[in-house]
Amino acid sequence: MARRSTIISNWPKYLLQWGVLIALVVFITGLVPSETAVDPETYCPMGGLQALATYLANNSLPCSMSSLQVMMGLALVAAVVLFSKLFCAYICPLGTVQDLISKARNAMHIKSVKVRNGSIADKVLRVIKYALLFWIFYSTVEASELFCKNLDPYYAIATGFKGEITLWMSIVSISIVVLGSFLVDMFWCRYLCPLGAISNTLKFWLWIGVLFGLYYVGDVLGADIPWAVLLGAFCVVGYLLEIFHARPKLQVLKVQKNMATCNNCGLCAKKCPYHIDIKSFRDGKVDSVDCTLCGECVAVCNTGALQVGVCSSKKGKGGVWNLLPAVLTVVLVAFGIWSGGKFELPTIDMKWGMEVMGADSTMVKVVDMSDLETVTVEGLRSVKCYGSSMAFKAKLQKIQGVYGVKVFVKRHAADILYNPAQTDPDKIQEAIFVPSKFRIQTPDITECDSLKVVTIRTEGMYDKMDINYLGLQFRLTGKRLYGLETEFACPLIVRVYMDPSEEVDKAWFKEVVEKKELAMPVHGGGEKITPVDYDFVKLEDEVSMVSTESFIRKMFNPFRVQWKSRIAAAEGKQQYVYEIVDKNYEKPIILRNMPFLSNHLSTQEGVIGVYLDLNRDLQPSIQIRYAEPMTAERLWELMTMETWTITYKADDVRQEPAKLSFKAQGSTYEYTE
Repeated sequence: MARRSTIISNWPKYLLQWGVLIALVVFITGLVPSETAVDPETYCPMGGLQALATYLANNSLPCSMSSLQVMMGLALVAAVVLFSKLFCAYICPLGTVQDLISKARNAMHIKSVKVRNGSIADKVLRVIKYALLFWIFYSTVEASELFCKNLDPYYAIATGFKGEITLWMSIVSISIVVLGSFLVDMFWCRYLCPLGAISNTLKFWLWIGVLFGLYYVGDVLGADIPWAVLLGAFCVVGYLLEIFHARPKLQVLKVQKNMATCNNCGLCAKKCPYHIDIKSFRDGKVDSVDCTLCGECVAVCNTGALQVGVCSSKKGKGGVWNLLPAVLTVVLVAFGIWSGGKFELPTIDMKWGMEVMGADSTMVKVVDMSDLETVTVEGLRSVKCYGSSMAFKAKLQKIQGVYGVKVFVKRHAADILYNPAQTDPDKIQEAIFVPSKFRIQTPDITECDSLKVVTIRTEGMYDKMDINYLGLQFRLTGKRLYGLETEFACPLIVRVYMDPSEEVDKAWFKEVVEKKELAMPVHGGGEKITPVDYDFVKLEDEVSMVSTESFIRKMFNPFRVQWKSRIAAAEGKQQYVYEIVDKNYEKPIILRNMPFLSNHLSTQEGVIGVYLDLNRDLQPSIQIRYAEPMTAERLWELMTMETWTITYKADDVRQEPAKLSFKAQGSTYEYTE
């Protein structure tokens, strides 16, 4: 009997599948302009489940993960436990791509390779996705980084191969999706997809509940079973259940089969993406572990023997029941998005120092939780991922009286646990404060040899990034303001350097400081809007003066490395400085790459020191101090190599692309103390 198309009769599936795929293409390629980049992982349930596992194991979230991804992961769990693998059938772009590949192959009249469900080859291949599941989750939890990004074909394509990928892994996985699916229907989903492994295992949720229950009991009894053992058991149990007990019974929704009207034509099995042998299900319930409730079998059935329902019946329910899986998918995704925006999990939630090792080698509690209080610090713009959260935690651990922290990167805030008998919120704020400076523009020393300094007081500016945003706000006013400098106090001290002839009053400062948005022009047109929320407190009466040269030197961030052994070796020799001047050397990227330059040059005999500083004319310059046998010509050759030699450790020397480029040769002059 001829196979009939199901695109029209199963329109809910294709509407969701193709709609999601088109939306991803539109937003990721930038066809719809957006002020913020679209993160391909924003709604990924796989990332959410990895994030949840990491949080439960380590009290931390991987970078870029949030409550939204976690809730999307939980929505997928709810769908599988109650209904079926709805995400696989209606949302997953990889499933859609494989479906399109199969249709293209059929249009070319190329036969696929049949791997019969339940065959030896099928059972062997199915173990791969469980091995990948263990590897990905173990690596993610250990590093608090989404390891799946290294090989996820969707992520690689969505980022244009510019994401956190391992190139060879991404190329291999993409090749397998395309070539594998061209040869074997749904090859990725059946045999390689770790999310498919999770979904199949969760279909046996009663067994998995028992497994987690045993782990919990063991933990209560003090067995201290490593989390990796639970992960391994989850993978092994899931695989064994899938190959030996492939008919989970506990889902509410199933494809129901009316035995009286079924004519055993076999169209349903041919149309099923997983080639489930539906005619072999003799009890009226198609409860295969592979079933995703995609509706293809229902749509192709000529006799109406197959319908979606909650129980078997002599007559198919049809109508709205067949729409139910697609509707439930939309409802669960909407719930995940809504609930994910209602709360925020901390990126890290850690405590320390409450117990010490006693004389008898047992842990002794020195601080009780009931004695501690919490202070919330907001506006931490520099805390925006797991790495920066851990750096913030390391700073807090040095503060006496602080015993824990929860960091919320989405709202740039932290809840700090402290003992009020040892410290207070003001002392904590002072300890974490980083004095900052920001150059708004560079004054012309030939026109103005001194600058006026006024002091304002502000609130809400205790992160090191805040001074940058306020400086940009001042720059946009067009006033002859040259720089800002902060000093800790309550309220915060902000010194403003300006032209002596510039007159601004309290009302002007208040208007600029308390703007709620920073609108910065971007290359190519448009603006980038950054929310800000600072409070102006007052303008100090005192006004002082400072030389323009002092200001310029104060605002420049120098770099200085020199080697004592080289200084001693060059004693008595004529020393020189090779200098390259460029106004762009004041940019932060130059300062960040100076350690690489000094590392590259450090192995060369005669190189004494490497500096980034202002020269005698107050021009930014890179300066190399050297003596024989080094020469200026050799230095230029070394600096302009396409590959630099970087020594990380004695046994770790790498050849890496040059970190800096130089357009014109410098000049040489004799070094003087």
